[in-house]
Amino acid sequence: MVNDPSDSWQIVFHIAEKDHLSVFETILEPFVDGICMDEDAGEAGRRVIGFCSVQPNATEIQSRFMVGALAAGLETPLFKIESVACVDWVAQYQARTPPVTIGSFFIYPEHFDDELPADKMPIALDAGLAFGTGEHQTTEGCLRALEGLVADGHPIRNAIDVGCGSAILAIGISKLLPDIEILACDNDPLAVETASENVKKNNCAQAVKVFESDFYSASQIAAASPFDLVVANILAGPLIGAAAVTAKQVSPTGRLILSGVLNEQAADVVTAHETAGLTVIDHLKIDEWTTLILRLS
Repeated sequence: MVNDPSDSWQIVFHIAEKDHLSVFETILEPFVDGICMDEDAGEAGRRVIGFCSVQPNATEIQSRFMVGALAAGLETPLFKIESVACVDWVAQYQARTPPVTIGSFFIYPEHFDDELPADKMPIALDAGLAFGTGEHQTTEGCLRALEGLVADGHPIRNAIDVGCGSAILAIGISKLLPDIEILACDNDPLAVETASENVKKNNCAQAVKVFESDFYSASQIAAASPFDLVVANILAGPLIGAAAVTAKQVSPTGRLILSGVLNEQAADVVTAHETAGLTVIDHLKIDEWTTLILRLS
Protein backbone atom coordinates (compact mmCIF):
# COMPACT_ATOMS: atom_id res chain seq x y z
CA MET A 1 0.00 0.00 0.00
CA VAL A 2 1.34 3.43 -0.94
CA ASN A 3 1.14 6.03 1.81
CA ASP A 4 -0.41 9.41 1.19
CA PRO A 5 2.28 11.88 -0.02
CA SER A 6 1.75 14.01 3.07
CA ASP A 7 3.01 11.10 5.17
CA SER A 8 6.58 11.55 3.93
CA TRP A 9 8.94 14.51 3.72
CA GLN A 10 12.43 15.38 2.65
CA ILE A 11 14.93 17.97 3.84
CA VAL A 12 16.98 19.26 0.90
CA PHE A 13 20.16 21.34 1.18
CA HIS A 14 23.62 21.66 -0.35
CA ILE A 15 27.11 21.21 1.10
CA ALA A 16 30.32 22.61 -0.35
CA GLU A 17 32.33 19.38 -0.02
CA LYS A 18 31.26 15.74 0.15
CA ASP A 19 33.50 15.31 3.20
CA HIS A 20 31.15 17.54 5.21
CA LEU A 21 28.31 15.03 4.97
CA SER A 22 29.13 13.30 8.26
CA VAL A 23 28.71 16.59 10.14
CA PHE A 24 25.20 17.08 8.81
CA GLU A 25 24.33 13.40 9.26
CA THR A 26 24.83 13.91 12.97
CA ILE A 27 22.85 17.15 12.98
CA LEU A 28 19.88 15.51 11.25
CA GLU A 29 20.02 12.25 13.19
CA PRO A 30 16.85 12.85 15.28
CA PHE A 31 14.76 13.78 12.25
CA VAL A 32 15.52 11.54 9.29
CA ASP A 33 15.02 7.87 8.38
CA GLY A 34 17.73 7.92 5.74
CA ILE A 35 20.07 10.33 4.00
CA CYS A 36 21.77 10.44 0.62
CA MET A 37 24.00 12.76 -1.38
CA ASP A 38 24.37 13.40 -5.11
CA GLU A 39 27.66 12.04 -6.39
CA ASP A 40 28.25 14.91 -8.81
CA ALA A 41 28.63 18.46 -7.53
CA GLY A 42 26.60 21.24 -9.12
CA GLU A 43 27.08 25.00 -8.93
CA ALA A 44 25.69 25.05 -5.38
CA GLY A 45 27.81 22.09 -4.27
CA ARG A 46 26.52 18.60 -3.55
CA ARG A 47 22.83 18.15 -2.91
CA VAL A 48 21.89 16.26 0.25
CA ILE A 49 18.44 14.80 0.92
CA GLY A 50 17.22 13.62 4.30
CA PHE A 51 14.11 11.43 4.13
CA CYS A 52 11.55 11.77 6.95
CA SER A 53 8.44 9.77 7.80
CA VAL A 54 7.22 12.62 10.05
CA GLN A 55 7.12 16.28 9.01
CA PRO A 56 10.23 17.88 10.53
CA ASN A 57 10.18 21.12 12.51
CA ALA A 58 11.91 23.77 10.39
CA THR A 59 12.78 26.00 13.35
CA GLU A 60 14.45 23.16 15.23
CA ILE A 61 16.39 22.07 12.15
CA GLN A 62 17.57 25.63 11.53
CA SER A 63 18.78 25.86 15.13
CA ARG A 64 20.63 22.54 14.93
CA PHE A 65 22.18 23.48 11.59
CA MET A 66 23.49 26.74 13.05
CA VAL A 67 24.95 25.14 16.19
CA GLY A 68 26.39 22.08 14.44
CA ALA A 69 27.87 24.01 11.51
CA LEU A 70 29.46 26.52 13.88
CA ALA A 71 31.03 23.73 15.94
CA ALA A 72 32.50 22.19 12.78
CA GLY A 73 33.66 25.53 11.35
CA LEU A 74 31.30 25.31 8.37
CA GLU A 75 28.74 27.67 6.86
CA THR A 76 25.13 27.06 7.86
CA PRO A 77 23.39 25.70 4.76
CA LEU A 78 20.05 26.90 3.48
CA PHE A 79 17.47 24.14 3.36
CA LYS A 80 13.91 23.44 2.29
CA ILE A 81 11.37 20.91 3.46
CA GLU A 82 9.25 19.21 0.80
CA SER A 83 6.45 16.65 0.92
CA VAL A 84 7.17 13.53 -1.12
CA ALA A 85 5.39 10.28 -1.91
CA CYS A 86 6.67 7.56 0.40
CA VAL A 87 7.26 5.16 -2.49
CA ASP A 88 9.49 7.77 -4.16
CA TRP A 89 11.90 8.28 -1.29
CA VAL A 90 12.20 4.57 -0.58
CA ALA A 91 13.20 3.97 -4.20
CA GLN A 92 15.63 6.91 -4.14
CA TYR A 93 17.21 5.79 -0.89
CA GLN A 94 17.71 2.24 -2.09
CA ALA A 95 19.18 3.42 -5.39
CA ARG A 96 21.63 5.69 -3.62
CA THR A 97 22.77 3.28 -0.90
CA PRO A 98 24.74 0.56 -2.69
CA PRO A 99 27.03 -1.88 -0.84
CA VAL A 100 30.45 -0.59 0.20
CA THR A 101 33.77 -2.45 0.37
CA ILE A 102 36.33 -1.22 2.92
CA GLY A 103 39.41 -3.38 3.35
CA SER A 104 38.21 -6.85 4.28
CA PHE A 105 34.64 -5.67 5.01
CA PHE A 106 31.64 -5.80 2.67
CA ILE A 107 28.92 -3.53 4.07
CA TYR A 108 25.51 -3.90 2.50
CA PRO A 109 22.00 -2.47 3.12
CA GLU A 110 18.99 -4.64 3.87
CA HIS A 111 17.62 -4.25 0.33
CA PHE A 112 20.77 -5.78 -1.22
CA ASP A 113 19.87 -9.21 -2.64
CA ASP A 114 22.90 -10.20 -4.74
CA GLU A 115 25.48 -12.81 -3.79
CA LEU A 116 27.90 -11.81 -1.02
CA PRO A 117 31.63 -11.88 -1.88
CA ALA A 118 33.29 -14.97 -0.41
CA ASP A 119 36.56 -13.20 0.37
CA LYS A 120 35.06 -10.41 2.54
CA MET A 121 33.54 -10.16 6.01
CA PRO A 122 29.89 -9.15 5.46
CA ILE A 123 28.17 -6.53 7.59
CA ALA A 124 24.43 -6.22 7.03
CA LEU A 125 23.39 -2.73 7.98
CA ASP A 126 20.18 -0.80 8.31
CA ALA A 127 21.06 2.78 9.22
CA GLY A 128 17.49 3.45 10.32
CA LEU A 129 17.44 6.49 12.60
CA ALA A 130 21.13 6.12 13.39
CA PHE A 131 24.24 6.81 11.37
CA GLY A 132 27.28 4.95 10.20
CA THR A 133 26.72 3.31 6.82
CA GLY A 134 30.33 2.65 5.91
CA GLU A 135 30.31 5.01 2.97
CA HIS A 136 31.80 8.00 4.79
CA GLN A 137 35.42 8.78 5.46
CA THR A 138 35.10 8.79 9.25
CA THR A 139 33.69 5.26 9.36
CA GLU A 140 36.22 4.07 6.78
CA GLY A 141 39.06 5.55 8.82
CA CYS A 142 37.94 3.70 11.94
CA LEU A 143 37.49 0.38 10.14
CA ARG A 144 40.93 0.65 8.57
CA ALA A 145 42.47 1.57 11.93
CA LEU A 146 40.78 -1.48 13.50
CA GLU A 147 42.11 -3.75 10.79
CA GLY A 148 45.60 -2.33 11.31
CA LEU A 149 45.58 -3.01 15.05
CA VAL A 150 44.41 -6.58 14.55
CA ALA A 151 46.90 -7.19 11.72
CA ASP A 152 49.71 -5.97 13.98
CA GLY A 153 48.67 -8.53 16.59
CA HIS A 154 47.88 -5.95 19.25
CA PRO A 155 46.23 -7.75 22.19
CA ILE A 156 42.58 -6.75 22.67
CA ARG A 157 40.47 -8.49 25.31
CA ASN A 158 37.56 -6.05 25.52
CA ALA A 159 36.33 -3.02 23.57
CA ILE A 160 33.77 -0.22 23.61
CA ASP A 161 32.19 1.71 20.72
CA VAL A 162 31.09 5.09 22.12
CA GLY A 163 28.40 6.98 20.19
CA CYS A 164 27.86 3.78 18.26
CA GLY A 165 25.08 4.97 15.93
CA SER A 166 24.27 2.01 13.71
CA ALA A 167 26.86 -0.12 15.61
CA ILE A 168 28.88 -0.65 12.43
CA LEU A 169 32.17 -0.31 14.31
CA ALA A 170 31.15 -2.63 17.16
CA ILE A 171 30.05 -5.19 14.57
CA GLY A 172 33.31 -4.73 12.69
CA ILE A 173 35.29 -5.35 15.88
CA SER A 174 33.25 -8.49 16.52
CA LYS A 175 33.91 -9.76 12.99
CA LEU A 176 37.64 -9.23 13.50
CA LEU A 177 37.73 -10.47 17.10
CA PRO A 178 34.74 -12.77 17.63
CA ASP A 179 35.80 -13.99 21.07
CA ILE A 180 36.05 -10.68 22.96
CA GLU A 181 33.49 -8.69 24.95
CA ILE A 182 32.29 -5.51 23.20
CA LEU A 183 30.10 -2.72 24.55
CA ALA A 184 28.25 -0.32 22.22
CA CYS A 185 26.50 2.75 23.56
CA ASP A 186 24.77 5.88 22.31
CA ASN A 187 22.91 8.72 24.01
CA ASP A 188 20.05 8.48 21.47
CA PRO A 189 17.50 5.76 22.29
CA LEU A 190 16.55 5.47 18.61
CA ALA A 191 20.18 4.80 17.72
CA VAL A 192 20.33 2.18 20.47
CA GLU A 193 17.27 0.48 18.97
CA THR A 194 18.78 0.47 15.48
CA ALA A 195 22.17 -0.69 16.78
CA SER A 196 20.55 -3.58 18.65
CA GLU A 197 18.73 -4.70 15.51
CA ASN A 198 21.93 -4.55 13.45
CA VAL A 199 23.87 -6.51 16.06
CA LYS A 200 21.24 -9.27 15.96
CA LYS A 201 21.16 -9.18 12.17
CA ASN A 202 24.89 -9.86 12.08
CA ASN A 203 24.76 -12.64 14.70
CA CYS A 204 26.89 -10.63 17.12
CA ALA A 205 24.43 -10.37 20.01
CA GLN A 206 26.42 -12.73 22.23
CA ALA A 207 29.55 -10.60 21.95
CA VAL A 208 28.15 -7.07 21.55
CA LYS A 209 26.03 -5.51 24.32
CA VAL A 210 24.13 -2.38 23.25
CA PHE A 211 22.68 0.16 25.68
CA GLU A 212 21.99 3.85 26.19
CA SER A 213 24.71 6.01 27.72
CA ASP A 214 25.92 9.60 27.51
CA PHE A 215 29.58 8.88 26.87
CA TYR A 216 30.73 6.70 29.82
CA SER A 217 27.93 7.35 32.32
CA ALA A 218 26.26 3.89 32.23
CA SER A 219 26.94 1.40 34.99
CA GLN A 220 27.80 -1.31 32.44
CA ILE A 221 30.82 0.74 31.39
CA ALA A 222 32.11 1.24 34.91
CA ALA A 223 31.86 -2.50 35.51
CA ALA A 224 33.90 -3.38 32.42
CA SER A 225 36.44 -0.50 32.36
CA PRO A 226 39.27 -0.12 31.48
CA PHE A 227 39.21 -1.24 27.86
CA ASP A 228 41.93 -2.51 25.56
CA LEU A 229 40.14 -0.72 22.73
CA VAL A 230 38.01 2.44 22.84
CA VAL A 231 36.47 3.72 19.58
CA ALA A 232 34.64 7.05 19.34
CA ASN A 233 33.50 8.31 15.93
CA ILE A 234 31.62 11.44 16.96
CA LEU A 235 32.62 15.09 16.37
CA ALA A 236 35.61 17.15 17.42
CA GLY A 237 33.79 19.27 20.02
CA PRO A 238 32.35 16.42 22.09
CA LEU A 239 35.60 14.45 21.78
CA ILE A 240 37.57 17.39 23.17
CA GLY A 241 35.11 17.88 26.01
CA ALA A 242 35.31 14.21 27.01
CA ALA A 243 39.10 13.80 26.61
CA ALA A 244 39.87 13.53 30.34
CA VAL A 245 37.20 10.94 31.08
CA THR A 246 38.04 9.04 27.88
CA ALA A 247 41.66 8.66 28.99
CA LYS A 248 40.46 6.91 32.15
CA GLN A 249 38.71 4.25 30.07
CA VAL A 250 41.88 3.12 28.23
CA SER A 251 43.85 0.25 29.74
CA PRO A 252 47.63 0.60 30.24
CA THR A 253 48.27 -1.29 26.99
CA GLY A 254 45.06 -0.16 25.31
CA ARG A 255 44.39 1.83 22.18
CA LEU A 256 41.97 4.69 21.49
CA ILE A 257 40.59 5.38 18.00
CA LEU A 258 38.98 8.78 17.43
CA SER A 259 37.23 10.05 14.30
CA GLY A 260 34.60 12.53 13.17
CA VAL A 261 37.43 15.07 13.08
CA LEU A 262 38.07 17.45 10.18
CA ASN A 263 41.76 17.79 9.30
CA GLU A 264 41.86 21.38 10.54
CA GLN A 265 40.37 20.28 13.89
CA ALA A 266 42.85 17.47 14.49
CA ALA A 267 45.46 19.59 16.29
CA ASP A 268 42.93 20.72 18.92
CA VAL A 269 41.69 17.16 19.43
CA VAL A 270 45.28 15.93 19.82
CA THR A 271 46.13 18.71 22.30
CA ALA A 272 43.11 17.90 24.49
CA HIS A 273 43.99 14.22 24.62
CA GLU A 274 47.70 14.82 25.18
CA THR A 275 46.75 17.02 28.13
CA ALA A 276 44.67 14.09 29.41
CA GLY A 277 47.70 11.78 29.27
CA LEU A 278 47.44 10.19 25.83
CA THR A 279 49.89 10.07 22.94
CA VAL A 280 49.14 9.84 19.21
CA ILE A 281 50.85 6.83 17.68
CA ASP A 282 49.29 6.95 14.20
CA HIS A 283 46.71 8.76 12.11
CA LEU A 284 44.86 8.31 8.84
CA LYS A 285 43.67 11.09 6.55
CA ILE A 286 40.89 10.37 4.08
CA ASP A 287 39.98 13.47 2.11
CA GLU A 288 39.18 16.17 4.71
CA TRP A 289 38.77 13.81 7.65
CA THR A 290 41.32 12.54 10.18
CA THR A 291 41.24 9.37 12.25
CA LEU A 292 43.60 9.26 15.25
CA ILE A 293 45.06 6.24 17.05
CA LEU A 294 46.34 6.94 20.58
CA ARG A 295 47.67 5.17 23.69
CA LEU A 296 48.38 6.23 27.25
CA SER A 297 51.61 8.22 27.60
